[in-house]
Amino acid sequence: ADLWAQGIAPAVAQPATNPNPSPLWVVMSERNAAQDEALRVLRSGAALPLQAGLWSDWAQWEQLASGSALMLLGARALAAWAQRQPPALPAMPWVAGLLSQAAWAGLPAALRGRTHVAWLDQPLPRLAELLRLALPDRSRVGVLFGPATRAWREPLQEALRARQWQMQAAQLHESDGPAELFAALSRVLDSSEALLLLPDAQVVQPSQFQNLLIAAYRQRLPVVSFSQAHVRSGATLGLYTTPTQAALQMLDLLRKAQQPGVRLQQQWASQFELAINEPVARSLNLLLPSVAMLAGALMQRTGAAPEGGAR
Repeated sequence: ADLWAQGIAPAVAQPATNPNPSPLWVVMSERNAAQDEALRVLRSGAALPLQAGLWSDWAQWEQLASGSALMLLGARALAAWAQRQPPALPAMPWVAGLLSQAAWAGLPAALRGRTHVAWLDQPLPRLAELLRLALPDRSRVGVLFGPATRAWREPLQEALRARQWQMQAAQLHESDGPAELFAALSRVLDSSEALLLLPDAQVVQPSQFQNLLIAAYRQRLPVVSFSQAHVRSGATLGLYTTPTQAALQMLDLLRKAQQPGVRLQQQWASQFELAINEPVARSLNLLLPSVAMLAGALMQRTGAAPEGGAR
């Protein structure tokens, strides 16, 4: 039986020089819109036949040894791979994507020391540059750090300081609940002119997210987030990477990984998109540059570009 039959048909294009090339294996964390979108991009862009399936198909893991390369989508696939990888696996490239830098940092060091990875997270200088471009008349930004982003505090502060921003920060801990979250939020909002959200589950709790936005709105502060969905929900501005962009970066990593003697590649998101909630911006009396102007300036300042246009 085809244990990789999860509704995903393998790619059929094969290099003409080799009628039976080794397949490119793609291990998915789950079936959802983001992972399916990334898989479509990998299938269309790969130069090898592609076979894909869910991490839970343990019966097929030994077949991965016959592949030419392994691509892992999401943190769950990587965690499973760390536990189940065959002991005598050939030295084929491993490339990971569709996961955060924080999730990556929690994986075993032996796995991180072997895998090329493209994180979904934006480089911290890019976040700081966006604030400067979008809010040139402001200088104090509030940031809440949780366990997943604790290590970002000093480099983010440095990136902000280089762009004449002062960071008003608070640290949350794993045991903190909603009361501690909103006490910390109140402290940083009182001395800030904007709120920057980082991808930390301790800070951005789905059950509390609307209350967080309301708290910032009452203070008349714009919220800059890492998620397009957050912008739809009421954040003022979003800087994020799409599954398509993440998959394209993975393909670029794969091409590099297949070169002899290549060094391990571990990268922040190379491409981005922007989104603005125009009604919220107007209600805050913000005169923001257009998405196109912001994207162009950010590309010029940081050397990255939106793939397929920003919106």
